[in-house]
Amino acid sequence: MTNPFSPDYSKRDYLLPNGCKDLIDLLRVPEPNDKELPWPAPPLIGEITIPVPVTVKELARLLHQKPFKIVADLMQIGVFGTVDWALPLDAAAKIARRYGYRLMREA
Repeated sequence: MTNPFSPDYSKRDYLLPNGCKDLIDLLRVPEPNDKELPWPAPPLIGEITIPVPVTVKELARLLHQKPFKIVADLMQIGVFGTVDWALPLDAAAKIARRYGYRLMREA
């Protein structure tokens, strides 16, 4: 008799969570929908790699912006925080998309 609570190692998605197809897919931060953004999304310039967790100050440095602009953008999407506050990944992805970048997690 098999244990119904034991993991099935034959399934491919056992090692990669959340339906990821490969390791690059695991490192990619989900892209926000353009309907979720309160501003028009510019064309993509490139990708930036962020450490997890990322602070507002680090994200501002990577996006070549001032930290107070990032805080103001966060307020527009309903997220309130300070310069030293660790951002949720979905909020960081929305802010990066505002400036034309796609986020990747650091490996």
